[in-house]
Amino acid sequence: MIIIKPKLNFILLISVISAGACLFAFPEITLVGAKNGVNICLNTLIPSLFPFMALSTFIMRTDALRFPCKLFEKTTKYLFLLPENAGQIIFMSLIGGYPVGAKLTADALKNGEITENEAKRLCIFCMNAGPAFTVTALGVNIYGNAAAGIIIFVSLCISSLILGILTRFLSDGKSTVQIKKSVKRFSTDDITFSVWDAFEAILRICAWVILFSAFMSPVTAKLGKSGEILCAVAEVTAGSVTVSKMCPVPVVTALCGFGGFCVHCQVLKYLKECALPYKLFFVGRILNSAISAAICHIILYYFPIEQNVSYTFSSAKVSAASVSLPTVITFIFMCVTMVLNIEKKGKVC
Repeated sequence: MIIIKPKLNFILLISVISAGACLFAFPEITLVGAKNGVNICLNTLIPSLFPFMALSTFIMRTDALRFPCKLFEKTTKYLFLLPENAGQIIFMSLIGGYPVGAKLTADALKNGEITENEAKRLCIFCMNAGPAFTVTALGVNIYGNAAAGIIIFVSLCISSLILGILTRFLSDGKSTVQIKKSVKRFSTDDITFSVWDAFEAILRICAWVILFSAFMSPVTAKLGKSGEILCAVAEVTAGSVTVSKMCPVPVVTALCGFGGFCVHCQVLKYLKECALPYKLFFVGRILNSAISAAICHIILYYFPIEQNVSYTFSSAKVSAASVSLPTVITFIFMCVTMVLNIEKKGKVC
């Protein structure tokens, strides 16, 4: 049984009452928001994420990537202090979309392939927006330039790897689990399990997206641009597309690096299975957001690109001039300090 502190209980009560009030005060706006959430699920999430989640689960069950990942075994070990099979999780998380890495990590822990400490550290940095969203949805459809989406994706990947290196300081120093190292045999059951497991996961994801879209739509309608930014922090899929119309690329990259609270809710189940405290996961998201924005700033400084935003702007050059690099670096340093001091190593993992 989960014991909720009185202050948190009060906050939850206010949140529930506010959400209920939205349903009665803004029924039409909330309904439109829910429909938008359904459209996002049907047109974006399910087509791009469901096939990949089924494929990634199948790959992990059959060890299809064992050989290529074995080539980077020493890199995985010395950079991240993680075992060979963690390389598959890292790779799939970089290209698969937000919840894939957390799901694969929880599955690996459940199967006894990694230790709890390793699972916690993987959950901190194996969270990335996939190329289907960054390159296609943001780069091609919004900025009118695939290069913009590629820069966002590359920035997020590099940031995740840097965060992964930082998590080595949270290692408990214990040896990794040395079981289930034999080559896994292919079975038709693997296909069935992978499809249904991915289907169950995508249903949970869509449920959160629809819920957040419904309850955040009144905020957007009443607060205007500031409401759109708040919605982007809450739900990144639609929010980052909206914010990209009025904010520079590094800001959109930062939002993608944070992931949004909707994504956080999607992975809570896996964080619980890996025994990772949410506050540590949250700090990791903040740190990842700052690092990815800084990397995007640097890339755009040396490789400025042309963007065509058909909504409110004509052709405009995307640069990093609107982001203060010293401020970002200072923020990164503060986040690193917070990660290293949030708890003693023995208590965190």
